[in-house]
Amino acid sequence: MRNMGGAERVNRAVLEYLGQQPEFAPRAIFLKNAGELGHLLANQGVPIVELGIQRRTEFLRGLRRLIQHLREQPVDLLFTAEDKICMASATILRRLRIVSRYVICFHGTRTWRGFIGAIHASAVRAADMLVALSPRHKLFWQQHYGLPEQKLVIISNGIPLHKFRPFSNSEKAALRRHHGLAPDQFTVGLIAFFKDSKNLPGFVQVAKQVIDTGIKAQFVLVGDGPERKALDTAITAMRLEAQFHLPGLTDSPETWYGMFDCALMTSLTEAFPITLIEAMACGLPVVATDIAGIPDIVVHGETGFLASPSEIDKLAQYVVQLARNPELRQRMGEAGRRRALAEFDVNVMVERYARMFREVVERK
Repeated sequence: MRNMGGAERVNRAVLEYLGQQPEFAPRAIFLKNAGELGHLLANQGVPIVELGIQRRTEFLRGLRRLIQHLREQPVDLLFTAEDKICMASATILRRLRIVSRYVICFHGTRTWRGFIGAIHASAVRAADMLVALSPRHKLFWQQHYGLPEQKLVIISNGIPLHKFRPFSNSEKAALRRHHGLAPDQFTVGLIAFFKDSKNLPGFVQVAKQVIDTGIKAQFVLVGDGPERKALDTAITAMRLEAQFHLPGLTDSPETWYGMFDCALMTSLTEAFPITLIEAMACGLPVVATDIAGIPDIVVHGETGFLASPSEIDKLAQYVVQLARNPELRQRMGEAGRRRALAEFDVNVMVERYARMFREVVERK
């Protein structure tokens, strides 16, 4: 899980669950390399197929290998996320009638124009069912494509809730010392894949405004990715090197969220971020942008605060408010944990996927 995003984690949970059900025989097909996800699935007995596409120029060769594989070992249903190569391949396979049923799970709200936009739209038209992650997420795509109600189903992301719990103040302090953090400073953090949509420079801007109020705070961004250099540049430009901690990838999100006081997300686009559910399950209040499905996770004024991505000042004010009011922090954190436990169980998520797959297969 060190470098897997939300879509990969959902796919892993779903495939491992289906592998335990007698009526399913899941198979993971990787157009490129299997990587960490493939290794984890193979360890759980899920069959892995690697096509080894390394460059876009190899797409046709990989597609031929995929067609050959599916003719030799047919499937009842093909399931992909929004990877454009996967969507293009699935659309072709559907039109060639090599696969008879196709399901897409939307994991974002980004729209495209030109060639990429055409691929996305063609895949959406070719699919038998589309999965959205929340009511707002569903409405976004329904309005964007003018989709009929019956073509979309909502299946919210879930996490293994048993792994996440609030930590006591003494536990937080001990963990912070162990990881090189100040044990008693207000700690704001997030676990994320460092990509442009996360708007990590915006995270740094919020941190700057919080520090400028005189609050002694430290900020932790756990993860890595293509925007690491831009993040380093923003931290240096704001002269916040002493206030930031970038520990890299982790296998234990529950440990990091356990030592934070508040989770902060400044993303420009999201769908239904698992990382915020993890933070809430650890009893943290959340300050985040009010985009896509985030308001279906974070209840403004109850489990945290929301503002638009452009309202950096307001996001900073909310962090300051939580820093100065431990009782509010505790009340919101407790409400968030109750919500996570009630709404976002991974076991419920995978059962919903299994039921949806059955219904799509039985429809024809």
